[in-house]
Amino acid sequence: MFTVIGAGMAGLLAAAMLREECECIIESSPNLPNNHNALLRFRTSIVGDTLGVSFKKVKMMKAVVPFVGNPIGDAIAYSLKTNGTASLRSSISAHGELEERYIAPANLIEMMDRKAACEKQFNNFFDPANFYGKKVISTIPMTMLANLLGYKFPDNVAFESRSGAVISATVPNADIYATLYFPSRATEYYRASITGNKLIVEFANEHVGAGWDKRKTASYCYSALSHFGFNPMAIDLEDVEYKRQRYAKILPIDERERKRFIMWASDKFGIYSLGRFATWRPGLLMDDVVNDVRVIQQIVSNGSYDHLKR
Repeated sequence: MFTVIGAGMAGLLAAAMLREECECIIESSPNLPNNHNALLRFRTSIVGDTLGVSFKKVKMMKAVVPFVGNPIGDAIAYSLKTNGTASLRSSISAHGELEERYIAPANLIEMMDRKAACEKQFNNFFDPANFYGKKVISTIPMTMLANLLGYKFPDNVAFESRSGAVISATVPNADIYATLYFPSRATEYYRASITGNKLIVEFANEHVGAGWDKRKTASYCYSALSHFGFNPMAIDLEDVEYKRQRYAKILPIDERERKRFIMWASDKFGIYSLGRFATWRPGLLMDDVVNDVRVIQQIVSNGSYDHLKR
């Protein structure tokens, strides 16, 4: 039997997939964290198919609001803005072409919670000493687990992240699926998306939101909508909400050190890392987590890391 640490999307997905193999979920928050503040938009239908939940197949479009004036320059500017490094980010592929995406129901978290029919312990902090000899799937950040287990990474391995914020709002009568990237430093937010009638505006700045009131928060929504071609004066936004993100962006670390820790924690303690922050993979998608749960099952069944392909 597995114990899952963390009731975020990765933890709930693991528990739902494992079903009778999952004994309980341990969560430090008083209730379901529901901290997936960005988009419930997926590249494939694998998450929905695995859960037995119907996802809506749509056509969506991505584009960059020009800044430097060429795709490479804009991509590098976007990277510097979001995480402080000069690298080619996902915006380099945004050419304004229609692409297929799958939209999860708005209550996906609640649906996953119901499908994860095991016991859930809230307000409970994970203590590895209580789980020696048991099988554990951990979705807590790699740095936190390393500290709990007394693992020391080499001095040249730096876990860097940026906190940020997300503003969401409902746009009445909208039914659009699109994302805009903003490489310009003159625009505080770096990405804005509309999924159906839900607007999401994302910031990579830990100080963003300080001293904001509802009017100031809404002003960013109207600003973003103007880039989508809306007339802000003709729209009355609903359900405007602001949330901070502890890990808005994370930067990659050395692959050998990343995998070395994952295997060490699994071999020595029976703790298997799952999810973007637990495995410290910035580009990990929820679509990929489905396969990772299956990999963990294979590792436990075979007692070998020959199946670990990540």
